[in-house]
Amino acid sequence: MSEKEKDELLIKGHDYDGIQELNNPLPGWWLMTFYITIVFAVVYYSYYTFFGGPTSDEELAQKMSVIQSEQQIAEESAPVKSADDYVALLDNPEVLEKGKAEYMLKCMACHGDKGQGLIGPNFADEYWIHGDGSVSAILEVANDGVLDKGMPPWKGVIPEETLEAVAVYIYSLQGTNPEGARPPQGEKVERN
Repeated sequence: MSEKEKDELLIKGHDYDGIQELNNPLPGWWLMTFYITIVFAVVYYSYYTFFGGPTSDEELAQKMSVIQSEQQIAEESAPVKSADDYVALLDNPEVLEKGKAEYMLKCMACHGDKGQGLIGPNFADEYWIHGDGSVSAILEVANDGVLDKGMPPWKGVIPEETLEAVAVYIYSLQGTNPEGARPPQGEKVERN
């Protein structure tokens, strides 16, 4: 910087302990960015305050309605399995092994390693508190849980295919009557 340019930038009367203050303006790109943010803030505030822009609650409600409609479409288009489809899975050792593995991780603590029941009900007899003991009823209880009895809903936590395998495995435990089983609870259901 030449001496002449320095004199033009020098602020007169600002000399403290030999230090002179220069008047260096902000760069143009920085000022332009600053002015753009001011314009954006005015437009944004006006849109949401005076011109009916949606509130956060309205945006959330709109997005939730889209999600719910997509879920409904997915549920309606999902193939519905019949009782025969589930019973056919009883002959598939891979499904039973997969169901048993997940059962041991998630269900054994309350229902016992052989379905004999601990703090949860017994799965090895013909008596059922919730549902009729069919695979679809077991699956419904597993999906929705029984909160007043302390059973959490597993839908969304366990993948649907794995949850079906668990329900088939629990169904396969009926009639095994292991040692130390809890006494019967609920209504007796005849198995087909």
